[in-house]
Amino acid sequence: MIAIALSAYLLVGFFLVTLGPASKNISKEIDSARGTPLTNAIRERVPPSEKKLLLFRLILSVGFVLLWPFLMPGVMKENSVDFSESSDKPAVIDGIRFQQMGGHGRLSCKDCDFSESLTSFVHGFSSSSSGFQCQACGKFASRNRQEPFKRSNGSNHDIKLSKLPPDERPSRIEHLKSMINLCESQMKVTPRKNWLSTWEPTIAECKEELRDVQEGELLAIKKTRDDFENSYRSTLFCECGGSLDREKTLFCPSCKSTNLSYSMEYIT
Repeated sequence: MIAIALSAYLLVGFFLVTLGPASKNISKEIDSARGTPLTNAIRERVPPSEKKLLLFRLILSVGFVLLWPFLMPGVMKENSVDFSESSDKPAVIDGIRFQQMGGHGRLSCKDCDFSESLTSFVHGFSSSSSGFQCQACGKFASRNRQEPFKRSNGSNHDIKLSKLPPDERPSRIEHLKSMINLCESQMKVTPRKNWLSTWEPTIAECKEELRDVQEGELLAIKKTRDDFENSYRSTLFCECGGSLDREKTLFCPSCKSTNLSYSMEYIT
């Protein structure tokens, strides 16, 4: 009897983790661990290998199968749908934004025959191409961005700032300062008991590397960065004179509908 009950228990857990709502949550965790080209580029992070992601998925799945009665309430709450409003009301279409789209693909309107191939975001080691939409005429455009500073690569990636070649110092200095700002900003809005154990050591390590950087070098880097950003912003205008934006919800240039779909063709 105990064996039958245990088998039934594990079978329910296996079903929930493969076909049930838990499978969606586990997939979201895997996607979060994998990251996106944009977030990985910003954090200068190498995404985990597919073998490590597979192991992570296995650990999550086994854990859920063993503990599903305790985890299911949270899963159901996260996947719950509010049916309180009348079902005869039309669904509100929130639309999509560039941040939800990766790589290069095809954008199509579900309310008319508009379809266009466009770039959402692709990148190389120190360059990228981002998609924008004119807020006046609706035309889509892409803008290339070539970073002003050479980034460390290969054998130099883990070398300390003091040992880097001069042309790779500015990029590393910017990265160290951004890591300090990121950790400090999170510490300001997070109760101390919830601080990640990596925040304070990261700040200390970054400040130690920056300790001998002269003020003149910092000012020169800042000026080059400001000039670059101002020059890049000056390109974010359409031929019609309208401003290009990648933060707002996309709309069809033809019928103005936000009921669009995106099919990615490749990503870098």
